[in-house]
Amino acid sequence: MVVSRYNQPDVQETFYPRKPIRIGILGTQGIPARYGGFETFAEELSTRWAEDGAFEITVVCPGPRQLGQPETLGRVRLDYVPEPKVGSFTNVAFDLRCLWNYRRSFDILYMLGYGAGFACWLPRLWRTKVWINMDGLEWKRSKWSLPIRAYLRVMERVSTWSANRLIADAEAIRQYYLDTYGPEIACSFIPYGVDHMAPAGSPPDLLPEGLEPGAYYLVVARLEPENQVLEIIKGYLRSSVPYPLAVVGGIQNHNDYVRRLLMFASDRVRFLGGVYDKSLLTALRCHARAYFHGHTVGGTNPSLLEALAAGRPIIAHDNPFNREVAGNLATFFQGPASIQSILDGENYLVTSLDDRLADCQAWLSRKYTWEGVSLAYKELAFQEIGRQSGLV
Repeated sequence: MVVSRYNQPDVQETFYPRKPIRIGILGTQGIPARYGGFETFAEELSTRWAEDGAFEITVVCPGPRQLGQPETLGRVRLDYVPEPKVGSFTNVAFDLRCLWNYRRSFDILYMLGYGAGFACWLPRLWRTKVWINMDGLEWKRSKWSLPIRAYLRVMERVSTWSANRLIADAEAIRQYYLDTYGPEIACSFIPYGVDHMAPAGSPPDLLPEGLEPGAYYLVVARLEPENQVLEIIKGYLRSSVPYPLAVVGGIQNHNDYVRRLLMFASDRVRFLGGVYDKSLLTALRCHARAYFHGHTVGGTNPSLLEALAAGRPIIAHDNPFNREVAGNLATFFQGPASIQSILDGENYLVTSLDDRLADCQAWLSRKYTWEGVSLAYKELAFQEIGRQSGLV
């Protein structure tokens, strides 16, 4: 599996460290994962990475540690650092504290997100390598106010020189950084992974009342403009399909956009709210007639990977990120009119579900396995520390 754009050494022949390489993962709300994509990523990656005796992996969590919170997860050490409460910049302040506290504790600090990009040079003064996972184009997200978006835009640029290496989770994101900031920046592509699902083993009786297997459409997304939820609803309502559209996404934040969406609530458009039960979410994906994916500013989006793992037809927004992840396994739309055409023409139903599931599993096994992702990170760490130590 090719997951990066750097010359990966033959690790077994060129360099194996005399002592374990110490990796610290920052920038999450902690593991075990209970929040979003970064937390799931940190858990899936760190637990596999730590199985290799050549590494010692620590995930730093917001603290202080509460009764019942674990000190380890498998072979991963969990450290708890008190989280300063400073409003919108709480996460940035927490990342800054962690960067300072662990400036000389690890061989590599891996920061997930670039909100504290201005401070990522600090550990480098103590010869600690710093990586930053750039995620998507965060400054384009409408949920942020204009000042925060401007700040994130600046931090994106600052990160290109404050870290030793940037890591992009999609080749299209990597290419954006090279095109925008110059081909000389150190930026590697390593995607997310996904676990295989067993759709036949997901009982349909988990589905909410009123949803029947193969007889509803599904959207799973944060209810934000850049995820094209409004466009999906409008295109769906223009069509003549008889099946309801189920929308999964938190509705407790009644901002203007959410209120606008909820105006369409009906028997045809059903808002299920946030769904955090993995079994229920898996059942919703595995039994949908088709899954809509409207994300426009991310890289390798976990929701799209999970939709592929479920093996159902996918109707995705037409952009480089979604085309990279889904390949020819999705039908792509540009707006409400094309959604109407796709639904009424049913041209997303081109193969049998069994054949489609086999094609999806083969695609994911080739490009998006957690084992392959973990291997790529191990090889990158060997390369970085080997070059630093003069052993390669």
